[in-house]
Amino acid sequence: MIHQKFSIVGLAVVACHSHAQTVAASETAATPAPTTLAPVKVTADRNIALRADTAPATTKGTTPLIKTPMSVQVIPQALIEDRQANTLRDALETVSGVFAGSTSLHEDIIVRGFPLYDTYRNGARTRRIGVTELANAERVDILKGPSSAQFGRGDISGLLNVITKKPEAVPYWSVQQQVGSRDFYQTQVDATGPVNADATLRYRVNLAYENAGSFRDYAGTDRAFIAPSLSWVPDASTRVDLDLELSRDKSPIDRGIVAFGDRPARVPSHLSYSEGFTNYRNDVALLALNARHHLNDTWTLRLNGLAEQGKGQGLEYLQAKGDGLEVMRMARRIEQRDLENQFLSFELGGTPNWLGLKHDLVVGVDHARHDGSFDFRYGDLETTPDLFHPAFPSGAPATTTQDLIHNGGRSTGVYAQDQIAFGERFNLMLGARYDVSREHMDNVGVTTTDSEDDKLSPRIGLLYTLSPGRALYASYTQSFSDGNSANGQALKPITANQYEIGFKAESADKRFFTNVALYDLTKKNIVVPDPLDSSLSIQIGEARSRGLELDVGGVVMSHVNLMGSYTYTDATVTRDTTGNEGHRLYGVPRHAAKLFARYDLQQGGSQGLSLGAGVLAMGQQQGDTANSFQIPGYVRMDLMASYKWRTAEHRWTAQLNVLNVGNITYYQPSGARDEIAIGKPLTVLASIRLTH
Repeated sequence: MIHQKFSIVGLAVVACHSHAQTVAASETAATPAPTTLAPVKVTADRNIALRADTAPATTKGTTPLIKTPMSVQVIPQALIEDRQANTLRDALETVSGVFAGSTSLHEDIIVRGFPLYDTYRNGARTRRIGVTELANAERVDILKGPSSAQFGRGDISGLLNVITKKPEAVPYWSVQQQVGSRDFYQTQVDATGPVNADATLRYRVNLAYENAGSFRDYAGTDRAFIAPSLSWVPDASTRVDLDLELSRDKSPIDRGIVAFGDRPARVPSHLSYSEGFTNYRNDVALLALNARHHLNDTWTLRLNGLAEQGKGQGLEYLQAKGDGLEVMRMARRIEQRDLENQFLSFELGGTPNWLGLKHDLVVGVDHARHDGSFDFRYGDLETTPDLFHPAFPSGAPATTTQDLIHNGGRSTGVYAQDQIAFGERFNLMLGARYDVSREHMDNVGVTTTDSEDDKLSPRIGLLYTLSPGRALYASYTQSFSDGNSANGQALKPITANQYEIGFKAESADKRFFTNVALYDLTKKNIVVPDPLDSSLSIQIGEARSRGLELDVGGVVMSHVNLMGSYTYTDATVTRDTTGNEGHRLYGVPRHAAKLFARYDLQQGGSQGLSLGAGVLAMGQQQGDTANSFQIPGYVRMDLMASYKWRTAEHRWTAQLNVLNVGNITYYQPSGARDEIAIGKPLTVLASIRLTH
């Protein structure tokens, strides 16, 4: 956010990436002789709660978020940088209603009581295994509650949409080096600018390489990521973006520890039931095409396409608690874990005035397909008599028992959404989507199942503006998602409906916001880990999540930035035939509070010293749906200090983050007794960044 506007003959100011450049304005015959002026320094705010006015890739509309009857939060780049968040899980730690589960192979993020299995990239659903890279992320949008009316089959309780950086006409580059505890090293490079003289062709390249040890035995990270992109902008009406992402992640799969009695086993944080020769490699290639063309001042055509391929191979150990102090494990060799995912959508969006009313209309059609091939080989069951001092047979295991699974699906959806403004006070949202999908599950030699689903998903919302920047809203939404397979068996479609009321407010200068939401979300045919085998899934009848979410953020005083939230969640099983009725859902504390605040010695935080602190307070959680053990509550504190300065044409940032200052031991559940992750102990991260 630029503090001042300048109207100076012969001078123009261009802001980019929280920095500014001075460029010469074009001369005209009517322009008087220029006057030599002293250099003007323009400073941009680094608001860690900077509110995007709109989020069209997430809401499917151009109506400002303050007038949209749904709960959408935005994590801006400034907050990601201040917290040195290298993963999506880390970036979401200040948002209400969002909790992290196990840190194994998947990101396992829980929103409004239910886990999310996929993330979105610029509005297109991905099906990747492993972490979502943030090196090329401009921001992260979080839509709370069902999203089927906009995106079709997907996770019931919310949507995480990573908005990527785009090539720009103004040259810019940055290099950052991070070092940290336990041999952590990460290098990031970001460069953008014009390819040709008139800047109609632009490029951007983001690179990241991470090599790190771990506080856990036999664990560590070796990750590489490159994301080149190219944009064609022939005029103000047309833009075409072509993106490529290539990533390689070599990180052994860490299944954590087991439960002992009604708590996680009190074993040393470093202890693992794995071996030094375990390994896993995951390679992902993604190609995306986004295009838009303004037909006129009212109507715009948009295209969004994505093709993704992931390949995984490795050796891991599955584990389970036996009788007494006994722990069992079984080697699983992943010969093949191949995933293919394609998505294509066409949209027509417009802002017509019909019958004296302002409309924000979008109609579209999309098609998605996914295919997976899984070849797993299992070894013999091994046992150690003492979970505190494990002693398993030595040597690489033989893996001879094969489990071969093929699955795939196709879905086509048509949708329409209209946000209608009745004057300055009322905004009505009407949306509906109809999906046709087909799923095929083949556990070779065991079962083959085909399923067909057709579903209409409506959304209705009403917002009333109390005064400029303050509004009340109410909404009702239905949604549905895939039934995840278990041993090749197709599960019943998962359906849900949600009622929500809320209050939104933002300051006149949009530097501070408040969001309050009350919701009631009911989900049928929910999928949870099988208590008899955590590598499989089962469906139980129905669960309901009710809660209160409060998010605040922005510039509270001239030198203080903050982002904070409070969540109350009552998430319970309401109908079940397996004995879980009345139980709380796993991984969801009743109470949670989160805060990150930054004090800037110089207002705006773009220069000089900044000091920050974060607090994460989590109540007790259930470890599984059977409520057979509990995850203790905890309070974790983080600290940050940074210093920014300029030399000639460059900007420098030196930063230090201390995570888990108190070195507390805390846990993150997966929904099973046999896979409990341990949070990071005291960790120090230092970085230096050079920007031009």
